Amino acid sequence: MTFLKRHPLLMGLLGLVASFVLAGIISSIGVRLFGGFQAYREALDDYRPVMLLWRALLYGAVACFWIRYGRPRLLRSVADDKDGGAQARLLLRKLERMVLIVLGLIETYNLITWWGG
Repeated sequence: MTFLKRHPLLMGLLGLVASFVLAGIISSIGVRLFGGFQAYREALDDYRPVMLLWRALLYGAVACFWIRYGRPRLLRSVADDKDGGAQARLLLRKLERMVLIVLGLIETYNLITWWGG
């Protein structure tokens, strides 16, 4: 486990691969349950508003967890840096903004495709 702590890019890559594998498994189960790919796509189109609500609730839950537990813990751990964590706080703010921009772009794309754009 210490090997992965020393190599955060490898840990991120493994997490990305694991999420793609999990998404593929979930999609294949959905295709089998609905009896084919076309029926699965139609079901996804039918439940698009419910999926939007689900994603909004999921984003809200992750944001609440991050604000309440993750961010303070991270800021406490970087407070021991030479500069008092100033550089780390700056990078954290940039990363948080980038995540919000990416999520906004993803959901904007989802809404445009939903509205037939």
